[in-house]
Amino acid sequence: MRIGIDIDDTLTNIKDKLTNAAFEYAKSLNKSVENKDLKINDIYNSGNIYQKRFNFTYEELKYFLGTIQEEITNNAIPRPHCVDIIRQLHNDGNEIYIITARDSEFHENPYLQSEVWLNENNIYFDKLIINARDKKKVCLEYDIDLLIDDSISNCLSVSSAGIQTLMIGNDKEIDNGIKNFDDWQQIYNFLSVNHIFKIIPYEDSYKNEVCSFINESMRRFIERPPKERLNVSNISNYYIKNNGNFWLAIDVKTKKVIGTIALENRDNKYGILECFYVDQEYHNNGVGSKLYEIFYNYTKTMTKINQIYLACGNVLRKAHSFYKSKGFIQQDSLDIDMHFAEDDDFFVKDIDRN
Repeated sequence: MRIGIDIDDTLTNIKDKLTNAAFEYAKSLNKSVENKDLKINDIYNSGNIYQKRFNFTYEELKYFLGTIQEEITNNAIPRPHCVDIIRQLHNDGNEIYIITARDSEFHENPYLQSEVWLNENNIYFDKLIINARDKKKVCLEYDIDLLIDDSISNCLSVSSAGIQTLMIGNDKEIDNGIKNFDDWQQIYNFLSVNHIFKIIPYEDSYKNEVCSFINESMRRFIERPPKERLNVSNISNYYIKNNGNFWLAIDVKTKKVIGTIALENRDNKYGILECFYVDQEYHNNGVGSKLYEIFYNYTKTMTKINQIYLACGNVLRKAHSFYKSKGFIQQDSLDIDMHFAEDDDFFVKDIDRN
């Protein structure tokens, strides 16, 4: 895998020290400090949590981040086990990309600052990326398979692109669907025994594998015989060029296709959910939920579709429950023209654009 790893509060644990330093700095400026413990997500990775807590001016924030914070980060010690675990991840065949939001706006030389700290603390890395305020963009650009970060907003943003994320040392009371760990040994144990996957847009290089995967899925789950299916053998023309889309779930360790989902776009009036399958070995691993999330968010934000239809074999009771949990309503008959089999049940969902 190509693993992206943040530095501050991920390789280190300096959150409380930074908060206390900002508190003392604010007091020295005669600022109000009543919001010291206010919980704020730094969604722009710009240090705005300190600005909002203590009402720093831009110049005051720049001094805090470029001088006070930098002294703390330069002298920080790595979290327990992280040096050995990252080295072991490298020895296991993974690439390590250090991805930090440290940037030249607030730091004189963020690359050198980060490189020196990493080397002084014997932390292995294949590539160091700075100025990464938008970690979703960076992870997509560098084809990251997994991100490890302390920030909820970073993890949720990257996860929305179909890339798995793991958090360390964050608030366990927040229900965000992101797995959270206390230390690096727990992270390594998790990675050693669990599947890691990501969702990617369809690529023609997967054509033959996708055809085989869908044929096998239809045979296994609904006893359909293998055959050439024109929508699957010509995905680019059938789905993508008609303003629909097609996504793959990929096991990033084995690089094999483990899931698919497609949107057929009918003139931006309604959409049809098709080719939604997950390898049986990966059931109950969140693959289907993530495929559906990517599908639905795309349909909602990138098309004008107002309703989604689907046909589902009536023997697939777990699939029925899944669709109902996502807001689909079962109906007795179809009021649109679409392909279906005699033993299919029908579902429809209105797109919520509020």
